[in-house]
Amino acid sequence: MTTGAPGWNRFAGVSRPVAAAMLGLLALLMIWGVMGGVGREHVAVAKPTSAQFDGLVGDHALYARIAQRVDAGEAYYAAAAAEHRAGDYPLRPFVTVRLPALAYIVAALGERKAMLLFLVIGGAAILAWYRRLRTEPALPRYAAVGALFVAANLTQLAAREWLFIHEAAAGVLLALALALYRPARPWWTMAIVAAALAIRETILPVAMLFGLFALIDRDWRAAAGWLAVGLCFAAGLAAHIAALAAVTTPADAASQGWNGQGGWIAYLSFVQASSLLRFFAGWVGALLVPLALLGWAAWRSRLGLAVLLIQLGYAALLMLFARPANFYWAMLVTPTLFVGLAFAPAALTALIRSLRQPMRAIPAAAI
Repeated sequence: MTTGAPGWNRFAGVSRPVAAAMLGLLALLMIWGVMGGVGREHVAVAKPTSAQFDGLVGDHALYARIAQRVDAGEAYYAAAAAEHRAGDYPLRPFVTVRLPALAYIVAALGERKAMLLFLVIGGAAILAWYRRLRTEPALPRYAAVGALFVAANLTQLAAREWLFIHEAAAGVLLALALALYRPARPWWTMAIVAAALAIRETILPVAMLFGLFALIDRDWRAAAGWLAVGLCFAAGLAAHIAALAAVTTPADAASQGWNGQGGWIAYLSFVQASSLLRFFAGWVGALLVPLALLGWAAWRSRLGLAVLLIQLGYAALLMLFARPANFYWAMLVTPTLFVGLAFAPAALTALIRSLRQPMRAIPAAAI
């Protein structure tokens, strides 16, 4: 560890009760996950009877078919409405139909070049995280290993079927935006978050969080920039709603809603299915995910706080609203979640050290 490094670890020197509470919570979450049976049974993947197109099934086939029709010159919303009806997908409310940006990107570049584009963005995210973790003041040198966890959880970018899933594209953009985030110079992050918002509207909480930070810092230029991003997004969303209304009717299918309420086990299962953990048994994720969250909680910095809040916020959304078929929503945050493992050993060491400290005797004069 570099000289003066203890300042980065939020858990260094905490009181014994705090250490006991944190370790108890960590153990509870781990045991809950292991005993709860994290795994595929909590995830609904596409079936052979689902919509198919060019070797793809389910949502992958739906969005690939829409992109192909756009490439052929058809209007996006007419193509989307037709494909949703053909595949028995809902068209109401408006959030059931994706924003058109990704379809236009794939149509304009073609599949190979679009995949290359997102692979390049993924490579940039990995390098940006390595540089950030390597150069961040006070962080131990080994923290740079976190970039490997980013790389490991962007492997889906090399698989053709994930090119058409909006969360995969928005997730890699978010990973890059977070690595570049600096409160004094938020402009690159702002532009990249805006691009991610154009692909998937569920990135909005991230923009709102950074806007809140700008207000807390009284950085009025940054706050105005985030407000501009929000206003542009609102205008784009209004245009999306209007364009979709023009091609739908009250007879079109409506969504069954988003009230999965799968809780902690569903969240862990979604993370497992959307990350490198898909190659391991469920209990591995049940142990590693709480450790990753603990690691993020340990990093005392604005970026550490931002990523922790983002991870916890999306975890809550996945636990409360995501249905088993929506497991890939976790791809928004899995690229950065496991960076926390780089901080977890130091966090655990600090907590155990605090727990082993003898209780301070109460002076007789204070009784």
